[in-house]
This record gives sequence, structure tokens and C-alpha cells, in this order.
Amino acid sequence: MRQRKIMNYRWLISVLIGLSTSLHIALPIHAQEAEKLVIGHSNLRNDIAALWVPKELGLFRKYGVEATIVLITGGARMTQAMLSGSVPMAFTGATPVVTAVGGGADSVVILGINNKLTYDIWAKAEIKKPEELKGKTIGISGFGSSSHVASFLMLQHFNLDEKRDRITFVAIGDEPTRAQAVLAGRIDATLMDASISVQIKGKGPTYLGNLEQLGVPFVNNALVTTRAYLKEHGKTSEAVVKTIVEGNGFILNPANRSMVTNIIARNLRLSPDDAKQAYDDLIPKVERRPYPNLDAIKATIQIMGARSPKIAQMKTEDIVDTSILRRLDQSGFIR
Repeated sequence: MRQRKIMNYRWLISVLIGLSTSLHIALPIHAQEAEKLVIGHSNLRNDIAALWVPKELGLFRKYGVEATIVLITGGARMTQAMLSGSVPMAFTGATPVVTAVGGGADSVVILGINNKLTYDIWAKAEIKKPEELKGKTIGISGFGSSSHVASFLMLQHFNLDEKRDRITFVAIGDEPTRAQAVLAGRIDATLMDASISVQIKGKGPTYLGNLEQLGVPFVNNALVTTRAYLKEHGKTSEAVVKTIVEGNGFILNPANRSMVTNIIARNLRLSPDDAKQAYDDLIPKVERRPYPNLDAIKATIQIMGARSPKIAQMKTEDIVDTSILRRLDQSGFIR
């Protein structure tokens, strides 16, 4: 009798082991061990919701990725971290990518996260008109950064010239840092996203306008990586693109307004009223099909090419690869 019980137990254990093995094989991708990936972002503003929202919803794990989101301020520093392999994928502007590729490095844009030049222009209180920027300092995140090129566009719009009008660019850091620098009087003017402008609005500095009104195409934020990483980690790259596309759909659904607003408020440390404004400012930037604006890429190459013969010879396909997004689009994944 005892021998029969032992045999029965052994049979039961073998069945359970067999079931667990078969169940493991049948597990969906998000229930299996996820691939660890560090994704960086070079700025701190509302369009980083394209990372924050999917992270909170568990969308990265749904597609088999254990994502760690890190801030590395400045497009140049972000690009260096990506090229070193420590941050294989990142959110940054197209400008650092153009700079990197122009210098012979491996860098590529695969999604257009924000295809609009959305910077607000802020100056010290005593500066009331754009022409008063002559002889002044303009704060940027870094030389060759998106804020640097956007500042050139601003000067062109106001018929100002860096050399002729003795305007000095000063690299001091990301947008929140530049906002505080204007408040403290360490710089005379700077550009920042409208979601950051709330930090200084009504506190003294002069608002000189918004660059989106200029109508200049500009890839302000993009998902970038290296062609080597795309080749070696194709499945992971596709998983990240799927995650961001699905996250964008969630963000654009009005029913999710409250949750998205709360996520933005928490990550940007905004008051409820400022978070609502940041949400309203975000929605026009978000695209269901986040292709990078090729006209914007061309414009960036043209502007930067005026100072670099190598960049002047570049074409959009030298820095853009939307093959993953096109494949998903054609498959019907994006609805």
C-alpha cells in the first residue's frame, strides 16, 4: 500500500513537471524573462511621456523588454553615451545625429517623437524686444545640440546674426537648468519647451514668442540608436518601436487624459494646473504613426551643412531608417 502511494506521488510529480514545462513554452513573451535595455532621454519635458506612459503601463514588458529610463542631459552627451553602448537607444534631437554621422560615427533616427519646433523664447526682464538680443548671451544645452540649431533659426527669423551682432552662445545644460539660469540672470535669453516655461512664467522674464509659429520643420525629439544595434538586436528594436507606437495610441485616447496628466505631473513635478497645460501642449506633438519628418531632416542638414562640407553632402537616408515602423504600418499593427 505504501509502495503504491509513493508510485502515485512520483507519477503526480512527473505530470506536474511536464505541465510546468509545457506551460513555460506556451507563456506569452511578456511573461518570459525580458531583455534588459537602458533607454536614455536628453531632455526633461512633456514629450518624454512617450517613454514614461508605456513604462507605467507595462508595455515594455509586454513586448519582452525590461526597460530602464535614464536622463542624460544634452544631445551631445546623450549621443556619446549611445555610441559607447551604455545607452543603446535614446530620445534626442535629429541635430546630434547629423553631427555624429557627419563625423563618421554610427547613429540613426528610427522614429520621430516630436516633429515640431515647439520652443518658447525667454529673455531677462529688461529685454523687451528680439532686437535687444544684440551683444547678449543665449543659453543652450550644448554646441551642436537641437537648442543650438533652433537658436540659429530664431536669430535668422529676427534678422540677427551671431557674429555681426556679437551674440554669444553659452552651453549650460537642459531646459529646466536654462530656465533657472534666466531667472537668476546668468544668461540673457534661452529657448525651452512650453511644458518647461511654466517654471518661469509670471516670475519676471520676458516672453518673446514661440518658434512653432515660424513654420520651420524640425525634428525636436527622435528615437535614435546605431545601425549596428539595429542589426544585432532587431527583435528588441522592434519591441521598443511597438511599445512606443502603442503608448502613443494610449496617450491620444481622450479617455486616458487623467492618467497621462498624472504621469506627466509626477515626472515633471508640476502642479495639477500646470500638468493639465502640459498635457494640452503635448497632444498636438504626438503622432499615431511617428515617422520622422524628412523635410525637417533636410532642413537640419542644410543649416548645419553651411558650416560643415561633410554634412552638406549628406542625404536623409544617411541618418534615417524607418524600416521597422514601415513594416509594422504595412502589417496593420498601427490602427
